[in-house]
Amino acid sequence: MDSKDFPTIVRPKLCPTAVWNPNATTIAGLASGNGGSTSSQLNNPFDISVDSALNVYVSDFSNYRVMKWLYGSTSGTIVGPQLGYGTNSDTQHLNTATALYLDPTESNLYISDSLNCRILRCNIISNNVTIVVGGSGCGSSLNTFSWSDGLYVDRFGYIYVSDYGNDRVLKFPPNSNSSTMGTIVAGTGTSGSTLNQLNTPGGIYVDESDNDALYVVDRLNHRVVKWLSNGTNITVVAGGNAAGTSYTQLNHPRYVYVDSFSTIYVSDTNNHRIMKWLKNARNGTLVVGITGLTGVIPSRLNNPYGVQFDKNGNLYVADYTNDRVQRFMINNTSC
Repeated sequence: MDSKDFPTIVRPKLCPTAVWNPNATTIAGLASGNGGSTSSQLNNPFDISVDSALNVYVSDFSNYRVMKWLYGSTSGTIVGPQLGYGTNSDTQHLNTATALYLDPTESNLYISDSLNCRILRCNIISNNVTIVVGGSGCGSSLNTFSWSDGLYVDRFGYIYVSDYGNDRVLKFPPNSNSSTMGTIVAGTGTSGSTLNQLNTPGGIYVDESDNDALYVVDRLNHRVVKWLSNGTNITVVAGGNAAGTSYTQLNHPRYVYVDSFSTIYVSDTNNHRIMKWLKNARNGTLVVGITGLTGVIPSRLNNPYGVQFDKNGNLYVADYTNDRVQRFMINNTSC
C-alpha cells in the first residue's frame, strides 16, 4: 500500500467547550446489559470503530468475533474471521478480538487477535483476511508481541501496535507480514514508571496533524503519555498522579482519542467514566458516566473500554461489563 491508499483521517468537528447528553442510547447489544452470543447481543465489547455511514464495528471479546451493526439496526453480522474461537494458524478463527482500527478508506478493518499474538487485516468488501503483524507465536522479538489493546494505521500505511506484555509500542511498515521486523517507538521493553517507560500499554492514538505525536495509555501507571516522533520529548498529558477518583487522576485507563484541538479523551475504566483533558490542562473534565458508580441506566457505564466519535461528534463507548455499545449525542449548541 502506498500513501494514496490512505488519505489523512478526517476527524469530527469538536471544540474545547463541547458537551454531550449524559444519557446514552444503546446502538449495539442490549440496553438491559444482558450479554450473550446471538446476533443481537454482545459479550464484553472491547473496542469500536465507526464509519462515515454511522455503521459500527465491535470487537466482541468473549464471543471471539467482530460484529458490524448497520446504522439503526438491532442486530449485527460477523465480519472478518467467521469460525469463532481457535488457536489455529488459519485466518478464520480468533482467540480474543481486542483492538480495532478502520482505515480512512473504510475498506480495511485491522483486528488485534490478541491471544494468537497477531494483527489481521480484513477487506470489508471481500472479507479476505490476511496476517500483517505477528502470527508466529507470542514473544518479545521485533516481529512478535504479547497481547495488544491498541492499534493505529497512519496515512502512509504504517501500523502501530501497543505491546501490552512487553511494555512497548511497535511500528511496522506498510505491506508487513509475519516475518517483518518492527521498531520500538515508545517504551523500553521493561516495565517502569519513568517517562521513557510504560507499564502494560493499552490504547494508542497518532495525531497526524501534530508531527505524528503518539499518545499511549499507560495503564498501570494510570496515565496517558505523549511521545513526539523523534522519541526524545515525552510528557504526561493526563493522569499520572497514582490511581484515584479526583479529576487529576485516572484508574486503569484503557483507550484514548485526540481531537483536532489536542483535547484528549480517555476511557477511565475503573472509575466508570469518560474524561477529557484540554491541551496543557492539569485537571480533567468529566464527559459522561458517574465516578465510581456502575449500572445499566442510560447515564451509567460499567468498565468502559473503547471510545470513538462519529463524523457528527457523537461519542461512542464500548460498555464492556454491560455488554453493549452506548452513543452519547453531542449538544450542537455547545460549540
